[in-house]
Amino acid sequence: MKVLIINGSPHEKGCTYTALREVEKTLNGEGVDTQLLWLGLQPIAGCIGCGGCSDSGRCTVHDDIVNRALEIAEGCDGYVIGSPVHY
Repeated sequence: MKVLIINGSPHEKGCTYTALREVEKTLNGEGVDTQLLWLGLQPIAGCIGCGGCSDSGRCTVHDDIVNRALEIAEGCDGYVIGSPVHY
């Protein structure tokens, strides 16, 4: 079994990362393979509903981290998504 862990924080190794690492340690301890993906600081474009992805399985309009995440997610059985809450 493989789980993709997505860090949605703009801080690569901040509090969200620390919490996700604890989840990763627990999963690894149970024999689950994990991969941690930081989304980074680059903007992620919203879907414009063009339908271009229906054939290729990836966004044909924007080439951002979403396409990379989709490639990784394809081989995974589960997902953990961490997102910070800022006021």
